[in-house]
Amino acid sequence: MTSVSTPVDGPDSDRRKALVAITVSAFAAGLAVGAVMPLISMSMELRGENADNIGYVVAAAPLALMLTGPFVNPMVRVFGLLGSMVLGTLIVVATMIAMPFWYGVGEWVALRFIAGIGIASLWILSETWVNALATKENRGRIIAGFMFVMTLGFGLGPVLVSVIGPAEFKTFFIAAAIIAVSIIPLVLARNVAPDLGIPQKWSFVRAFRVAPLVMATAVLAGVTDAAQISFIPVYGLRMGQDADTALYMLVAIVGGTVISQVPIGLYSHRIDRNKLLVLCLVACFALGGIVPFVLNHPVLIWPVLVLWGGTAFALYSVAIILLGDRFPPAELAGANAAFVCVFEMGSIAGPIAVGHAMELMGPNGMPTVLVISCIPLLALALWRRILRPRLMGATETDKKLMMREKTK
Repeated sequence: MTSVSTPVDGPDSDRRKALVAITVSAFAAGLAVGAVMPLISMSMELRGENADNIGYVVAAAPLALMLTGPFVNPMVRVFGLLGSMVLGTLIVVATMIAMPFWYGVGEWVALRFIAGIGIASLWILSETWVNALATKENRGRIIAGFMFVMTLGFGLGPVLVSVIGPAEFKTFFIAAAIIAVSIIPLVLARNVAPDLGIPQKWSFVRAFRVAPLVMATAVLAGVTDAAQISFIPVYGLRMGQDADTALYMLVAIVGGTVISQVPIGLYSHRIDRNKLLVLCLVACFALGGIVPFVLNHPVLIWPVLVLWGGTAFALYSVAIILLGDRFPPAELAGANAAFVCVFEMGSIAGPIAVGHAMELMGPNGMPTVLVISCIPLLALALWRRILRPRLMGATETDKKLMMREKTK
């Protein structure tokens, strides 16, 4: 039996101040990261790099994040919640400034790996902060609001790249300045940061035992998110679109992630969240399969991309809500670290698999990989939500019949 998290003690005004601070910080960080990710892939594409090399650079940060996840709890014990987030921010800023001065596939792999270490503390602890401030009743609205603001910033990132130009390295400096500014609201809210208690040691085995479907969803969300963000512009270019259209394809995907948070916030507390997760999964599977057939239809491609991006990111949001429902604050940082680590396993596998598939199969290797990736999770969801309950129900019925026979 799992524990249900409770809100952090403190006046409502302090809780609101803390939420505002972390949300503003998330917007700034989302804007910066949303600009850097497509900038990396498009600048490498324009310089003639092959898809394999782009995939390796993109995968470097998720690899570092995955390896850093188990050390987040010890980091919080040493530096505290706020100190760990500030340290992570400074690491990310330093790598962004260094990238224009040190171009090359190997060099960028190294810099993105270092950046991933900083991103780990920012990402895991910001979600932990928000989840710790929520209750079971309002968690859907709070998480959806947080994700809405963060993805709004993320969605504006490609627009920033489009305005400045994908070949302009000064975008890295602008992104570094924006993410450095995101420290300010965190420092202003230092007195109202949530008290997580003493972070407990965490086990990946326990995470999968407590929430197997949630953890498996994190893997698929990682595959889809990293591949969509990094390769949608490349996919558009290789399918004959111009650079601006390819970037706006990414804007459509990210726009869907923003819009999807509205229905999640409105309905995640009204319907079974596990059913909502399965619904998003089925929609993501179907929409990914449609993309190649509507790419050259201007009326259809944009809504399909918006819905595809929205349902894919909704998997992540609903899974985070379910995670917060099941773990108390003292376990939340560790549970979130486990969740993010398996998400990053998907983020590593996704770009590499898509890069190889595009080299072997052509541009449509990208949506093919993402559609196929949905199948194992669909099977697990079918088993846990439909087949297993029926089998268990049948077993219980058999036991009752046997007991009746014995009593006759």
